[in-house]
Amino acid sequence: MQTFVPYAAFEDTARVLDPRRLGKQRVEVIQIVRALTVPGYAWSSHPAVLMWKGYEEALGRYGLTMCDVWTELGFADTCESTIREDLAAAGIDRIRSYDELLDAGALPPWLFDDELQRTHRSALVRKDPDHYGPLFAGVPPDLPYHWPLRSPAVVERERRRAENAERREERARQRDAERAARELQAARRRRSEAARRGWRTRSARAAAQHAASSEGPDGSGPSGPAGPQVAAGDG
Repeated sequence: MQTFVPYAAFEDTARVLDPRRLGKQRVEVIQIVRALTVPGYAWSSHPAVLMWKGYEEALGRYGLTMCDVWTELGFADTCESTIREDLAAAGIDRIRSYDELLDAGALPPWLFDDELQRTHRSALVRKDPDHYGPLFAGVPPDLPYHWPLRSPAVVERERRRAENAERREERARQRDAERAARELQAARRRRSEAARRGWRTRSARAAAQHAASSEGPDGSGPSGPAGPQVAAGDG
């Protein structure tokens, strides 16, 4: 559900839309009017509905402009009468022109938001690049919609998503920290074991060197001056 506003002026928007979307806008307006004026009607909390809340007459003028350009193209139309009847049932008997609404300050302020218009152009380029690419040159096709109003339920869902994302990031940071601590401990253990092996190697080498230095030249025992010799037969 969406009412495209790539331009602030309704007629400019109507004349830039491809026939498929131009025709669909008339039906979208009927649905949004009913979502705003009929209790229990579907889509009442959709941001495409909420953005028109309090500006039902302006929405009606948007829809009638779409119908006017639609019939100019030679298509039959039954939506204009439905829009007028639905708004009349809601207490809006007369739908002023765009200029009258503009002079009266009865157009929604977001209609003149450059960012919103740009995101709608982006959405159109994304939907039909052949038609809208040349019309909106330089507009990327991947900009998300900029919604001027959101329902409390939507805001709450977004808050919960943000909190869940933050908790996931915190758990990931904790896992990374625990893994880094384990890796540090393992590295320390490896260094300690290497140090012990080195100490044992050095100790063994030193002991071997000491033992070698303590043997006589013929390897029979400690070296040093010989003791007194007793001649055979003496005594």
